[in-house]
Amino acid sequence: MDTNRMKAAAEWFHEKVFSDEAITPKKVPANQQLPALLRTARSLEQGTGSGWQSREMLFLKQAKLLANYEDDCPYAGNLVRYYPTYQSLSNQELRGYFTWRTGLRRGQLQKAPLSFAFLYIYELINQVGVTNAEEGFQKLLAFRDGYGALDSGILPYLRLWLRDYVVYYNLDPQLLAGWPQQELGQSLSVLENIRQESPDAIAKALEQLPLKWLGRSKFYQGHKQEMDIIIARVLRRISGHFDSRCKRSFIEQYLGSVQKDLDWPFNAAVFCNPLKRSDYEYTLNSRCIYRCRKGQWTVEQFYLNPSRCAKLDDLLKTIDRILRERLDPKHPIKTKLETKWILKIIEEEVQAFFAEQEAAQAKKITIDPSLLTKIRREAAITQEKLMVEEEMEEEPEEAPEEPEAPPAAGEVPPDTPLAPAEYRLLQSLLYGRDRSWVRTEGYILSVLLDGINDKLYDVFQDSVLDEDGQPISDYIEELKEMVKP
Repeated sequence: MDTNRMKAAAEWFHEKVFSDEAITPKKVPANQQLPALLRTARSLEQGTGSGWQSREMLFLKQAKLLANYEDDCPYAGNLVRYYPTYQSLSNQELRGYFTWRTGLRRGQLQKAPLSFAFLYIYELINQVGVTNAEEGFQKLLAFRDGYGALDSGILPYLRLWLRDYVVYYNLDPQLLAGWPQQELGQSLSVLENIRQESPDAIAKALEQLPLKWLGRSKFYQGHKQEMDIIIARVLRRISGHFDSRCKRSFIEQYLGSVQKDLDWPFNAAVFCNPLKRSDYEYTLNSRCIYRCRKGQWTVEQFYLNPSRCAKLDDLLKTIDRILRERLDPKHPIKTKLETKWILKIIEEEVQAFFAEQEAAQAKKITIDPSLLTKIRREAAITQEKLMVEEEMEEEPEEAPEEPEAPPAAGEVPPDTPLAPAEYRLLQSLLYGRDRSWVRTEGYILSVLLDGINDKLYDVFQDSVLDEDGQPISDYIEELKEMVKP
């Protein structure tokens, strides 16, 4: 073997193939280079203790560091990250997020990858970028209303997280006015105190419940006032029955019950518990209370039972049916309710309602004030004619017995609503005196009688004189206390 040839070949191979060559560093595109503050934030991912700190803790540290950071490096690509944090984004995506957030804070609302929207929400629920909890709530609301119109993907989560925000940060429950759980609590409060609530308040409470019949009943829409009054009376009596005779209340019988469950504030979000809640209680309403004991959250709230709500719906439909038989018999409906004592209550309340209506109609007196002037004018003419005729009459041969002298008009008490002549006539009627003075002095009896009934109606809520002009027996004693002999 020619060793010289092998040596020469080895030297050639080493010089030509494995010769030393400088390593050229890889050039990073300008749009992927990180500004100093972002590099600092990135360093937290590899810093001391990075191995044991949670991703939530790391997120909060980076978020506070970058709370006021602004950038100008838009990102136009697609991005899908579940429970996104800054750590989960590439450098280019990270700069793209802060560029989008900069525009958002300046009022430039633009659609972006959904992960960007969730990152922004995570910042707010952890109190990053706001001075207090109230400001954070308002920013969440504004983002829900503004960005939610561009991408509805955030709405199911914000609907829950806004409630959790109020609870966790101990804000005014009225901020959740209109929320389903808040409306339910208000309705239940009305029904708990149903005996003190007005028919209108009870009707509004029922409207907030998942009941079907009243909303689709044309009869109810056409007779709402009557129905609301009867519904209120029926429910009050049924509620009283359950309270006095049963273990379960009216609400428990017809709507549902309170249950206690585990709860996780800001579930499915990157939440860092910035207030370190460990022993805390929050009352959203009387039927919804949140508690945190040693870091464990529970919620005690009212849950509607569909089958029980169906019972209440059928009760309302039965009231509709029975009232319909009275007012609209041509359009009957069928119901399932067969409980006799409940049917009896409904029948009694419907009958009582119409009896009251008929009695009120009978008591109602209508007087047209425009006719009073005409009546007085005709009365004056009649009085003048009567006086002339009396003067022209011849004296009789034998003078008749003189009639009992009419009572003189005494003093009228200052607190009576009656005119002097009306007061004097009522004296005559109550104490059996002669009434001939009415004609003699030029008054019209029917006008005085109507005046008495009209002026005393506000006191008695009824006519005190019957159609024959006689005092009604039920009111004689009270009238004698007002009108002395």
